[in-house]
Amino acid sequence: MRRYRPMRALLFHNPTAGTKSFDKDGILAALKLANIDAHYVSTKNDDVEAALKKSADLFIVAGGDGTIRLIVTGAKDRSIPIAVLPLGTANNIARSLGISGTPVELVESWNIDRCLSLDVCQARGAWGTAPFLEAFGVGLIPAYLRMAAKGKKPEGADNLRKGRTMLQKALKDAEPIDIEVTVDGKPVRGDLLGVEVLNIPFTGPGLPLGARANAADGKLDVVCITKDSRKDLIAWLEAPMDSDPPVVSREGSEVKLLWREAPNRLDDKAFDNAEKTHTAEICCEETPACVLMPLKHPAQVAHQEQASE
Repeated sequence: MRRYRPMRALLFHNPTAGTKSFDKDGILAALKLANIDAHYVSTKNDDVEAALKKSADLFIVAGGDGTIRLIVTGAKDRSIPIAVLPLGTANNIARSLGISGTPVELVESWNIDRCLSLDVCQARGAWGTAPFLEAFGVGLIPAYLRMAAKGKKPEGADNLRKGRTMLQKALKDAEPIDIEVTVDGKPVRGDLLGVEVLNIPFTGPGLPLGARANAADGKLDVVCITKDSRKDLIAWLEAPMDSDPPVVSREGSEVKLLWREAPNRLDDKAFDNAEKTHTAEICCEETPACVLMPLKHPAQVAHQEQASE
């Protein structure tokens, strides 16, 4: 890792994520490959809020989407670079940014001079203002999340496979929701089973539902799942990496939703909504986060070029 002076790094780690080889000691050992001595903070046992107020040259996040969201949205100083070690199952945020690999593989590829802006979004409603990184949704995906929360979760790829099967079931049972969608002042109409306001391409059980979303452009990708596309979307879930999803997409800076008697979600948290009518105003915050991007070694680049010929 390129650096010009000793770095003050904080490692935020979810000890329940990943495998034994990526526990506290394993991650700290991997960081030493890049000559990084980090102060360890457990997101389960330590005071994360107090740690985020500390001065640092680098925040390192080891965990899944929930852990990354906790640190990115909780950081008081958005200028501090955040390095991601994805240890979750879906890893939607890391997938969307093109970050993959084990801690051992990633730490030596970090370059403090190469950062990518990551938009932090917010949803305003009767609950107040809540930040999110992945998506705000109404209808189908929140209903799926409520189903997925029941029972014991399998691990790894089995979890994603089960999640996609459950989403297919939710699609089969879904009825059109009562919702009004406005993107930059223009209404989006149709018989909709669900609406997802996405900040990044990947969401849910590792799905590129927002294939056109750009996490660094200050805009949102509004994905509308129509009643007419039900069968096509069920089929798409069998091989979601092979083609773009059969959805209606709109890009915009300001999104307004008004819906009745339907669940909603903020990232991976779903809400039942006992009240009948809800509204949300959604946009990106002015100041994005700063995510450290891995660099590819020339040997990797040469191999990819040869493979593509």
